[in-house]
Amino acid sequence: MTTHTLPASMSPTKPASKKSSRAQRRAKRQLAKRGEAAAEAPSDGAEAEPEPENTAAETAEATEVGAEAESYTIDELAAHTAIPSRTIRFYQSSGVLPKPTKRGRIAYYGPEHVERLELIGKMQDRGLRMRAIKELVDQIERGELVLQEWLGLEEQLSSAWIDDAPKVLTRTELDELLGERRPGFIAELARAGTVEIRTDDAYLVPSPGLLRVATRLDDAGVSVDVATGASAILQKHLAKAAKELAGFLRDHAGEGFGQSDSVASISDAFRELRTIGPESVRLIFAREMEQVLRKMVETGEATRIETKKKRRRKR
Repeated sequence: MTTHTLPASMSPTKPASKKSSRAQRRAKRQLAKRGEAAAEAPSDGAEAEPEPENTAAETAEATEVGAEAESYTIDELAAHTAIPSRTIRFYQSSGVLPKPTKRGRIAYYGPEHVERLELIGKMQDRGLRMRAIKELVDQIERGELVLQEWLGLEEQLSSAWIDDAPKVLTRTELDELLGERRPGFIAELARAGTVEIRTDDAYLVPSPGLLRVATRLDDAGVSVDVATGASAILQKHLAKAAKELAGFLRDHAGEGFGQSDSVASISDAFRELRTIGPESVRLIFAREMEQVLRKMVETGEATRIETKKKRRRKR
């Protein structure tokens, strides 16, 4: 009996079965990896998230872009605030504007610089010099002063004590105010500075109140020159008294002037002073004039007035 042997390629040998098993296991592992990747992927079919290194880089970049959106270079700040860049540098060197933040070689300014520039402008409009502005912002930054309270005090200190603003009058309005006067009376007022002639029909009156005083004194026989001299004496001494009084009250602010050391309390004290101050001056001046005139009578100085009048009549 003859035995036929199959070709090796067709023989179901054991090695072929091992190769098949390894291939199947490899296929299963690949399917498992694909399943894990599918489970980690977003459910809406979006692409997988980038590696952590890339995410951190993109986050830093986004943060930098966001910061730049709220920042200004000096030229951008100048355009945004309508303040020249040279002035901004001056404010910074003077210490009234905080230093910018540098990123690389470029300086960036933020919203706080815009607010500070607005504050500086407001203070300059109120007449404050740069040194006073620096002291103010330093106190605010140290928490020693609240801006709104200071503005209230500043308003009290800057408000007019009397309604006597300058006026420009026409010739008709000036004649109505003066009433019937001797020829040349307006020229006398102009020499005294009580009226300033601008044109033939425009007259500046620096103090309408003092003009009314001058006309009343003229009605009483007091010439414009004498009234002006008396006004100069009062202004000289009252200016000195006002300066001394302001310094005295400043030194006692919060310690006898104002119910407390708060800015609001001191503001209230100045508000009340504006009301009673002029009345106090009137009372004190009246009392002093009484004493001086009474002394003139007692010492016989009043008789010299009559003697001078007689000498003038003889001339």
